[in-house]
Amino acid sequence: MSEEVLSTNRISLLDEHTANRIAAGEVVERPASVVKELVENSIDAGATQITVTLEEGGKDLIKIVDNGCGMTRDDAVLSLQRHATSKIRDAEDLEHIGTLGFRGEALPSIASVSVIEIVTKNESTDGVRLEIEAGTITNLESVGAPQGTTIAVRKLFFNTPARLKFLKTSQTELSHITEILGWFAMAYPSIHFRLIHNGREMLSSPGTGIWLNSITQVMGKDTAKQLAPVKFETPVMKVEGFISNPAFTKINRRDQVIFVNGRPIRSKTVTHAIDQAYRGLIQPGRYPVAVLFIDMVPELVDVNVHPTKTEVKFSSEHEVHSAVHRAVNEALMQGAAAPTITQAHTPSAQRTTSDEPAYRQASFSMPAEVDTEAFREALAKRREAAVAESLVDVVDPFVWKSDHKPGEAVEESPVPEADFDAIRTVGLRGVKVIGQARNLYILAQCDDGVLIIDQHVAHERVLFDQMRKSREEKGVPIQGLVVPTSISLSAKESAVVSQRLDDLRKAGFELEMFGGSTYIMRGAPASVKPKDAETVLRDMIQELVDLSIAKHLLVRPDQVLITAACKMAVKAGESLAMEEMDRLIEDLLKCENPFTCPHGRPIIISLSNWELDRKFRRA
Repeated sequence: MSEEVLSTNRISLLDEHTANRIAAGEVVERPASVVKELVENSIDAGATQITVTLEEGGKDLIKIVDNGCGMTRDDAVLSLQRHATSKIRDAEDLEHIGTLGFRGEALPSIASVSVIEIVTKNESTDGVRLEIEAGTITNLESVGAPQGTTIAVRKLFFNTPARLKFLKTSQTELSHITEILGWFAMAYPSIHFRLIHNGREMLSSPGTGIWLNSITQVMGKDTAKQLAPVKFETPVMKVEGFISNPAFTKINRRDQVIFVNGRPIRSKTVTHAIDQAYRGLIQPGRYPVAVLFIDMVPELVDVNVHPTKTEVKFSSEHEVHSAVHRAVNEALMQGAAAPTITQAHTPSAQRTTSDEPAYRQASFSMPAEVDTEAFREALAKRREAAVAESLVDVVDPFVWKSDHKPGEAVEESPVPEADFDAIRTVGLRGVKVIGQARNLYILAQCDDGVLIIDQHVAHERVLFDQMRKSREEKGVPIQGLVVPTSISLSAKESAVVSQRLDDLRKAGFELEMFGGSTYIMRGAPASVKPKDAETVLRDMIQELVDLSIAKHLLVRPDQVLITAACKMAVKAGESLAMEEMDRLIEDLLKCENPFTCPHGRPIIISLSNWELDRKFRRA
């Protein structure tokens, strides 16, 4: 009977090796995860010097060298066991965690999916070397070594091919690591951090103990000089750091870095407080730079929320929000809000009185490359899809509705292969601008109905086509700058620009390396106003960084040109005169594809005459 019961059991205890590989999936997502966990251990060990050496973005080698307290022979062996840690002793310690690590999962998780060599020495013992493969110790011996710990991780994910194939390019993985190490360099300015990739030094923090020095090294001196100090204190919390002048903003939040008790975190509470403080001072869609250090009583923050420890819970979200808002707001009121740079876009009312409409005065006539074959393949797929499903509302070059009487079925007809040009005349005949809605959309009527046109993406399409035509006919029109501009970039920006330098030059920006993370801009596209050139270039670089890091995408070869068109296009919220709208629509209708922008967003939404009549019960 017992054997029969045993044979029907479905639950079994996983072996330690399998459990470690499962845990690794939570803790070790990519090479940057390995760097983060091991650097946190080095910081907790009291290191004052930490060097990270990489090969191929960490896919071939991750080596961390520190001068911390090191480990004894027994501690080194025990550190490879799950939940073995020197940071806490019992459950009560979870209520007041004062270290970066505490779970005891990182090292065994990393070891279970890689080949590792550990060399470590405590001040009171001899050095020891361990070699581990897939979580199993294959060699253990005494060696001579300086105090501290060196961990070399090779063949990451060699035994988990599913995870290995999801790794991105070496450049993308390097960008993630550069960003993470930059966070630690800013949070711990007394520690000297170095990052070396394929033999080249990518980052070296000064280790002076001064926040602003480290921030300058990580974010670049051009950003650092726009920062103002922040300081606010309550009985249980202190908020310090730096915020940018409202005139110096970015296109995303990547330069908003928040630390709680020395730990880099993500917090909607904190970012909302920052937004509220800047409300009315910056344009919608722009974000200030902010580096904030929040120190609070450990009992008031729970870091035991997620294995990666990037999310925390505050015992009082309201109190944290209030403290951050007051800290930032007071800094702005005390002078940080004073503008120090020229705004990138001139308001409509203050534009020149040129015969050209304002949107054309700012046009960016750069060249572009378009993958024609890929475009045609996309058209074919859309035509096939159109037969099977209804494409309602969006004016689509591949489908139109047949005229019919009320009560009749609507027949979806694919556009004939050779009639792509004809669809512009069939679907967009007799277009006449009516006005502008919310300073976002251009309202127009045509023979077939009413059109709503997104002014920003419409102009983006126009500019992109102008770039392509310019390249085919005469190349890039470039204007030399009377005074070359020195541009200091952050470590992560420099890592991306160094790979995209030729593309930026083809886009009309004459850039050359000047040493470290500094570049010299000697020329810009001819149709970009010289005073706007640096702002446009920085926005382009920021979006390229966002594409390669935040969205984990392989940046397309023409992405620089697409980004340039986006940055030069008329902005959402910008008021346009009737003449400007007429000329923009006129240029849009001349485009090969007036229906989608280079990013793939729809430009035109339609409401047919029949649909209008039906809604008003006239049909």
